[in-house]
Amino acid sequence: MTSATSFLFFAIHFACIRAGNSSETFVKLECKEEYHGVHGQQSLLQCNVKAVQNVTILTVTWKNMKADTLLLEYHKDKSNLTPGFKFAEPSWNKNNMNVSLLLTNTKMADKGLYECMVRTDCGDAIATTSLRVTAMYKSPTISSSPENCIKQNTDVTIFCNSTGGLTSLAQTAQGVLNFWPKRQTTNLSSKLTVLKATYSGSTNYSCTVHNTNGV
Repeated sequence: MTSATSFLFFAIHFACIRAGNSSETFVKLECKEEYHGVHGQQSLLQCNVKAVQNVTILTVTWKNMKADTLLLEYHKDKSNLTPGFKFAEPSWNKNNMNVSLLLTNTKMADKGLYECMVRTDCGDAIATTSLRVTAMYKSPTISSSPENCIKQNTDVTIFCNSTGGLTSLAQTAQGVLNFWPKRQTTNLSSKLTVLKATYSGSTNYSCTVHNTNGV
């Protein structure tokens, strides 16, 4: 019985070695180059193990390369999870080749490069993917001071306000531009001062909100 067991182990191990020495990698990890997430929502980093034959997963790790911290680790049938990160498959097990990572509540700090490492009984694989995070924001509102009955040659200050994600406020108009980018998910504000406003040659003023990608 012992001899038969040893021979079976040798045969499996030899098959892995032969596949590893072939021109085709025995175990691959396929992930998209980039994923997009939204602040406050779930994000999925999808990665799948591709193998020449059936394999058993021994270890899985997900790491945030920027913070250099392990977010998820599976080893010897035990999982260590950082709060907010878990396998995308609720009933994931070592025979499931879908090793995708789910972020349950995406934050702006979660953006960046991620590394997934998988170790199987016949080879290892490593892949990286990046997460781009944007935040939703509301349409801006515009007000002015003075609000009504603006006199000739009077300085007028136009205010622009919005609430939402990691954005920057910008205005395009004649006059002096005062600009404050806000890198937080709170109230955003900017103001534009029009010097010595006149009745002639009226100008339309607009306020737009852009995220960090200029969208």
